[in-house]
Amino acid sequence: MTVPLPPEILHLIATFLKNDGTSLVPCTCVCRLWQRSFESLIYSSLIVYSDDEHKEDQPGISLADFQRLTSGDGVRRQAWIRNLDYNILVPYELLDWTTRKEWNEPEAYCIENPVRKANDLAFQTAMLSLFHTLHSWASNQTPYLKLNLAVRGRPSGPAPEPRTEDWDIAGEYCWDYQTGRTFSVPPYRAQFLNNDLPFVACIEKLSFKNHDPGWGDHHQIWTGAVQTIIQHCPKLVQLELNLNEWVRPDHLEYIQLRRAALSSLIGSIPRSLRVLQYEGPEDSPWKYSMPALDVIPSGVDSMSINLRHLSVHLEELKLNNTRVPYDFMCPLDETGQPEPYSLHLTWPNLKTLEIEFVPSCYPSGETTFHHTPEAQTAIDKIEDWENEICDVEAGWGLPELRTEEYFHRLLISLGYAARRMPSLKSMKFEVEGHSATEFKLYCQNNTNITLGWECYPLEPYRPDNRVAKAWNFDLHDVRAHPRWEGEASVILRSWPPDMPIQPEELEQAGARIERHLQ
Repeated sequence: MTVPLPPEILHLIATFLKNDGTSLVPCTCVCRLWQRSFESLIYSSLIVYSDDEHKEDQPGISLADFQRLTSGDGVRRQAWIRNLDYNILVPYELLDWTTRKEWNEPEAYCIENPVRKANDLAFQTAMLSLFHTLHSWASNQTPYLKLNLAVRGRPSGPAPEPRTEDWDIAGEYCWDYQTGRTFSVPPYRAQFLNNDLPFVACIEKLSFKNHDPGWGDHHQIWTGAVQTIIQHCPKLVQLELNLNEWVRPDHLEYIQLRRAALSSLIGSIPRSLRVLQYEGPEDSPWKYSMPALDVIPSGVDSMSINLRHLSVHLEELKLNNTRVPYDFMCPLDETGQPEPYSLHLTWPNLKTLEIEFVPSCYPSGETTFHHTPEAQTAIDKIEDWENEICDVEAGWGLPELRTEEYFHRLLISLGYAARRMPSLKSMKFEVEGHSATEFKLYCQNNTNITLGWECYPLEPYRPDNRVAKAWNFDLHDVRAHPRWEGEASVILRSWPPDMPIQPEELEQAGARIERHLQ
């Protein structure tokens, strides 16, 4: 009589075969013990398509097969699934900036057309089908599933939208095409026609993809639809949100609507969230010689406000290419002192704060670098901006000079915020631009906590007394790097941050409140 292999050994064999690229399906036919051991690994990560018409050379199964395999006798498989890639197939491929409105009658184009509605209907149907499936077998369970979402359009021939035509330079501003502001067709993003999604308790992590080499370009999901999905995952713990996309700078209304929708999204994220990883879109003007875009026409940056409020519940916050005021974690007044309400913010669980590739301008368009006097004089003399944009060699010079006050305020804000982050292990804030300017905390020799900064190729950054006070160090303790002029650091006196807000700071805050009320 043969002795069955222990489940642990079978799992090791299955893992080895899977890593070697060998199909595990035949192994499930040996016996019930083998079936259970190998299927637990097979079903741990699945690729599912919303219907049966996905490419034959693409790995994965249809939603109908997924529903069949996880119901009835296959109900045990539900608990094995840890990672689910869900590809939503829509009828039409509407790639960004590849079409324009008909030249002879542009006013006849309507964004509310049957093609986009067909895509939205397919998107909604696919999401409803998946969420009803997960809702039916996820009740009373703790969250454990990571769901990755992406929308794929089927190649549909030339210019499927009514009253449009192919135009391969629809995203450009050049001598041959200076009317894209009114003629280029706005990007398509999948939206819900109505909000009938059921709540799904088993989703622990949500990821919105931005690229799949097997399919090429694909349609993203509109930020408002992302919000709807998130709101129906009440036990969400981790969110990976990639909204990196390029939009013509002269389609400013779209950019502003997207920013407003993102603000609403962040404000509605369940407080169960512990990890937020967000990559933002490109919001740059046509040329660096032009003013930065104002993405908050109301003047109220509600996205940064909501992001700050959300951060107090997080353990990890990672932002990439996101326009925020440098003092958004702890807002400061015009003198660089913490605003009264910001002194009461605490981040008891935050361990990691990484904010990278921050644009060198605020959401309002206020820039944190400025041009040299010579470069600014040349810009002031520009009279024909069409020529400036169309000239492939003009206008690419980035502002070269750092406006020091913005960077003082950045470190002041981070210093006061860090005092109320008892769990903090690492912090990084990197500003993009002509100079790579990076501030970070790191451990030195496993004992000393160091605040360091790198600035290339500009003059070294020199903190002022307000910065030193915020971080509780002496300016004389700052040490420049022996080899690199733009690098310096200071060892902090205490860590984790245990400095309470001083009584005089609270008194100053109270005085500012009284002056404001008067």
